[in-house]
Amino acid sequence: DQDVITIVGYETAAAAARDSIMKIVSELEERITDTVEIDSRLHARLIGQRGKNIRKIMDKFSVDIKFTGGETGNEVTLEGNEENVDECKEHLVELAEEMVSV
Repeated sequence: DQDVITIVGYETAAAAARDSIMKIVSELEERITDTVEIDSRLHARLIGQRGKNIRKIMDKFSVDIKFTGGETGNEVTLEGNEENVDECKEHLVELAEEMVSV
């Protein structure tokens, strides 16, 4: 069965391994994917030199960010737990608005 993992070892080590695996599974089940439209002309500035800016944002909000483009070329995809994705989405929109208004 694909959904079964067999852990072999000392009882305490096996229990610790099971708990670690279940924690990872739980975190993965809570992940969502959402998109936000941000003008593609701002993508390079959001990403920063060698990805420095976007890595900071991904670390701060514990999300994965991909500049997918979509049909309009403006689509940015966010993946993580719902609260973090929502906060990051709001942050990216605010950054984009600041960049446009400068």
